[in-house]
Amino acid sequence: MPLPLEGVRVLELSHIIAGPFCGAVLADYGADIVKVEAPGVGDRTRRNTPFVPGSDPPLNGHFYGLNRSRCGVTLNLKTPEGRAVFRDLVGWADILLENFAPGVMERLGLGYETLREVNPRLIYVAISGFGQLEPYIGPYSQWPANNAIAQGMGGLMDLTGERDGPPTFVGATIGDTIPGLWAAFGAVLALYQRTLTGEGQYVDVPMYDSIVAMCFKAVLDHSTVSGVVPTRGSEGWGGTFTGILRCQDGYIAVSMWGDQPEKWRALWERIGRSEAWEDPRIDQRQPGNTKVAAFIKATLEEWLSTRDRWEGVRMLLDAGFSAGPVQGAREIHDCLQLQARQAHYEIELGGRQVRGPRSPVRLSGSPPRTHRRGPHLGEHTEEVLTQILGRSLEEVRDLRGGGVI
Repeated sequence: MPLPLEGVRVLELSHIIAGPFCGAVLADYGADIVKVEAPGVGDRTRRNTPFVPGSDPPLNGHFYGLNRSRCGVTLNLKTPEGRAVFRDLVGWADILLENFAPGVMERLGLGYETLREVNPRLIYVAISGFGQLEPYIGPYSQWPANNAIAQGMGGLMDLTGERDGPPTFVGATIGDTIPGLWAAFGAVLALYQRTLTGEGQYVDVPMYDSIVAMCFKAVLDHSTVSGVVPTRGSEGWGGTFTGILRCQDGYIAVSMWGDQPEKWRALWERIGRSEAWEDPRIDQRQPGNTKVAAFIKATLEEWLSTRDRWEGVRMLLDAGFSAGPVQGAREIHDCLQLQARQAHYEIELGGRQVRGPRSPVRLSGSPPRTHRRGPHLGEHTEEVLTQILGRSLEEVRDLRGGGVI
């Protein structure tokens, strides 16, 4: 059965994580992608460690997994010839995806206003730190940004960490991947609108706004009650105990609502602390209250101190609460639930199979795509120029000899 984006053509001029993550989402659902990189240099993430042991040149799962199922082309966009080839590829594309700093594409003579003359149906998707589409320009719009800046300014760090501790950096690169996900959504929105209007458009995706959108509750709480600023250490719901509990062999994550008294009674009975149900120090309706939460945490961790994570999780699930083990990369890599969901793809890289997570949405009408590794630098240049653009082999040799590809 066809994938939903089969036949959609994407010209990707992106690097690092945000743009390539967007491209990965589109590729997962069938888009045909041509990734353009600078000759001899390529995407910076090609040089990220760790590398496949013994691979020469060095190969890493980060680049080759994130850039899965693309064709790779090299073009020197600082040359007139390179820009001419690029404009020809724009004529082929439905979507152009880039995440350069504001102004870079305009300085190359390849900004949206120029490229829409080449292809009026082009959907131009631009990820930047703070947005660059008129009339939505603000005082930070020319600032550079990355994962850390987006997390910090967007409110995520302020909500993350221990209650009395400093703001905490989230280890996953969600300051990049969340904007990448919004960019994929924006591209699909524009594709649908093009079926109605016949015209392309500019899709502006700021990293800052993307993280702010994820931290909606804190902003709404502050707006609802002037001066209220949600604190770290929980989800910020007064009616729930949400957090991390230490077990004998690690940690479990829990979420326990206060409007479910029958579950609390069952919980205390299961751990032999029936008296806690009547304890005046506990308001079962407000388990997120600081003093109540401290009591709950200390009492549960005392019971869990001689038990492993899975016993703790099963006990909480049996009582009717939400719980799960805190897992690392090794456990996620080997997880039976994820295997059942076909949540991982596998690519051959340097003589070994490398596994990574694919996009999570499953469609009853389309099976998950079978992927190939991301391209070696310039791997498909000749193929793309001859088969897509109709250039002769002699022209390709001339471009290569002139340092254009």
